[in-house]
Amino acid sequence: MNRKTLTQAVGRIATADGYHFYTAEPREMAKMINTYPAMWLTPPEFSSMQGRKHGKVVYAVTLHAMDAGAKLPPEERESIWTRLEQDVVELFSSLSSEEFVVAVENLKIRHSSHTLTPHGEVAATATAEVVTFF
Repeated sequence: MNRKTLTQAVGRIATADGYHFYTAEPREMAKMINTYPAMWLTPPEFSSMQGRKHGKVVYAVTLHAMDAGAKLPPEERESIWTRLEQDVVELFSSLSSEEFVVAVENLKIRHSSHTLTPHGEVAATATAEVVTFF
């Protein structure tokens, strides 16, 4: 219903913020990402729906924000995590003002203690429920 529109909105916001945007299943991440900073959107999952001809659809969203960091000392990695976290919060804030979005709920961000690709990036992973209307 709104999955494609949601994916396009996240991509548009991420790109405007200077990130390279990717979306696919996580197993494709190592093959596809070759430039940083990057944001990776796992395809949104249809969680629930209210209404029949019009109503609300909730999508579970997982977004990974990443930047290069293989050889950085711990204090620089911490600085990057802080920036990634701020950028993710700003992205979801911008997303919440899209016309088709009712709300962004239960936003959680965690820093990855291991890398998501063989590049040794610094990553922050966000999960949220995005409520849309149709």
